[in-house]
Amino acid sequence: MATYVKGYKKQGEHTLLLKVIVGLIGLVLLVVGIAYISDLLTNLGDYDDFSDQHITTYGAILTQKDDESVQLQNYVVYFYNAEDEDCTDMQKEVLTLAKNINADAEVVFFVDLDAITEDTAASDAFLDAIGKTQTFLGLSPMLVSIADGVFNTAYSDDDTILDVLHQIEAGNYTPFE
Repeated sequence: MATYVKGYKKQGEHTLLLKVIVGLIGLVLLVVGIAYISDLLTNLGDYDDFSDQHITTYGAILTQKDDESVQLQNYVVYFYNAEDEDCTDMQKEVLTLAKNINADAEVVFFVDLDAITEDTAASDAFLDAIGKTQTFLGLSPMLVSIADGVFNTAYSDDDTILDVLHQIEAGNYTPFE
């Protein structure tokens, strides 16, 4: 290789090509890293991860059973509509809490309001059992609490729903004590 007067070596074509290749590889890794971090930050989770905990009929909401067909005494049912902005805003936190809560036992169940295709008589029977009107089913998100095997409370405020789930996760939700 030739040397310039100041002592620097003249770079050959091969050295320049190697630097371009290394630069492109570095750029690709940077783009992939940014995409991965962006996905982590924006990934809301998926309700399908809880397919075993989905309830598809109104009649089953108040009569959940464990693996041995024994009536569950303490659990909550989260009603959502995947198209609702409030549901989307809290989806990631709800799913994270549900995963933590359900780690030991099934306590959080889900109802996709768009997936229930039962007639009005079935929804009316459910609403009568919890003392609500048909307009209640238009609210989403909502949370129904079942304590000691019977309906306890229904929540339809986003902050209250998250607060109840945090209490259940911490083990200090009063109706379950």
